[in-house]
Amino acid sequence: MTRFVLRNGEVFDSERDPSNFETFCYGPNGAEQTCHLLSFQSEIAFLMVLGDDLNLRYEPVQSQG
Repeated sequence: MTRFVLRNGEVFDSERDPSNFETFCYGPNGAEQTCHLLSFQSEIAFLMVLGDDLNLRYEPVQSQG
């Protein structure tokens, strides 16, 4: 499992391949690797696939008015 770190410091564990995202990784390849997501776009892509992995669905928020 790889630790993914968002730019704000939040950490998520995932079995996703870090080469699919714009990352800077360190540590041994595989089990103990830590990868920092380097861009806003990369964070969004990672969070979307993380949501799919956890069976979450994102819906747009509609303003009331």
